Amino acid sequence: MTSSKNKLLLLCGCLLFEMFSYRLKASDIPLPTIPRTQFLITNYGASITNANNAAYINAAINAANAAGGGTVVFPKGTFLSGPITMKSNVNLYLADQDTLEILPYGSGNGLLPNTYPNNGSIDQYNPFIFGQNLNNIEVSGSGVIEGNGSAWWTAYASNSSMKRPCLIRFKACNTVLITGITLENSPGVHVTLGQSSSMGSNGTISYITVKAPSTSPNTDAIDTWYWNGIYIHHCNLSEGDDNVAMDSYSQNVTIKDCTLGYGHGISVGSYATAVHNITVDSCIFTNTTNGLRLKSQRDRGGSGANAVYNLSYSNITMTNVKWPFYITSYYYTSSPSISDPAQAITSTTPTWRDIYFKNITVNNSTYAGFIWGLPEQYVENVVFDNVKINATSRGMQTCFVDTLIFKNCSSITIPSGKGNAIYNPYDTINFSGLNPITGASTSCSSTGINEVIANGLHCYPNPVKGNVINLSADNTIVQVQLYSLLGLKLKEEHVNAMQFSMDISSLSSGYYILNVFFENGTVASQKLIKE
Repeated sequence: MTSSKNKLLLLCGCLLFEMFSYRLKASDIPLPTIPRTQFLITNYGASITNANNAAYINAAINAANAAGGGTVVFPKGTFLSGPITMKSNVNLYLADQDTLEILPYGSGNGLLPNTYPNNGSIDQYNPFIFGQNLNNIEVSGSGVIEGNGSAWWTAYASNSSMKRPCLIRFKACNTVLITGITLENSPGVHVTLGQSSSMGSNGTISYITVKAPSTSPNTDAIDTWYWNGIYIHHCNLSEGDDNVAMDSYSQNVTIKDCTLGYGHGISVGSYATAVHNITVDSCIFTNTTNGLRLKSQRDRGGSGANAVYNLSYSNITMTNVKWPFYITSYYYTSSPSISDPAQAITSTTPTWRDIYFKNITVNNSTYAGFIWGLPEQYVENVVFDNVKINATSRGMQTCFVDTLIFKNCSSITIPSGKGNAIYNPYDTINFSGLNPITGASTSCSSTGINEVIANGLHCYPNPVKGNVINLSADNTIVQVQLYSLLGLKLKEEHVNAMQFSMDISSLSSGYYILNVFFENGTVASQKLIKE
């Protein structure tokens, strides 16, 4: 726990965290530069009639690499294959109507013809598309990589020690792009950057779709380990485990404009050593089990310079998410005890600090949230800024937390009779900005504006420092009117969409009123602050 003499410094640091938080931009991550020469896999023996095209695809990759680089092209059709090994300066390109399909699961011994080979040990398998210590590599196009996962998941249910293949894994590589493709039904994780003791750098994952059943075991969409500089954007992710999981030494990561369906949300951990400078912005969560999740335990974290810190989450909408905010240092303990004795802080003690949530709307979550540190290492400096949580079952449970701030009208709403908004706040110190019983904000400036929220209307960012305000709702917006506090109409836009962006560059700093008219005849009024 933080000593009392540092409380003021921590509070100031928490309040200033937004100002100094790191945000990676697309321009910060270089993209691969691949020679234009094409290498058609059918010229090397690949065919849609072959039972296994691995040798021919690998021959095309080797030829491209030997020529100084190039694009390995798949013609239209479905190509079955075993493990594929990438080489530097190569783009694996799958166009529309191309499917690269992993060989089916066999018996585990790797001997059944035309099944995926093991790595020499029973039920232990290497990744499908793999590269290590490479530079300048790409997997792109609009085709599909099909994982044939069903039989693998059945086998895993009987033998949880089996090592299933990841569809794409690049370890300790530099300048990587995965874009445009669809990945489906992986035996295990769909995409991994890292999982090596050596660092990779400069990875971009964009415009991909990942799909697997919500019941498919450990089919994370994207995992990152030991990688510096990752930009994940415009992805649609829905599967059976973490939509994105950032494990140890994931650093300088931005996730932006992503849509998340079934899965366990955007996570840090459970291996949570030296994860720094994470930004999640402008994402939509629907029906995910968790929204924003930090998870670890005493043997999987990091302290001191290896703590997890500088995490920023902003401009997010969540609907039907069971746990919108979930931070735990008791990953494998479903009901941690408040009487757990403090232990000595070690190099693997989970340490979470400087976590900023801003401009987030949560609708119809089961619980408001869960923040639970360790008695020897509190979760430090958590800020909710303009965060509106509407939960159906219970408020936010907190324990072993040092400095928890709700600001700019943040609130928690739960039905009458469901307990307090902050549920059993054991050992939570330096708490402010919210009535812990009612969930009403105590940090909201009075403007004389009577807000009426309807149809899940979300306006972000709000307060706004730039020149654009974004609106999203559960019903079609047909008209938006902007008024001054004196009732003067300043702007009117006719719309026919559930999402809309309005230019407010002509406005000076101050308070305004947005009236939003919906197709179903209802009207919402929203306070707007321009800074």
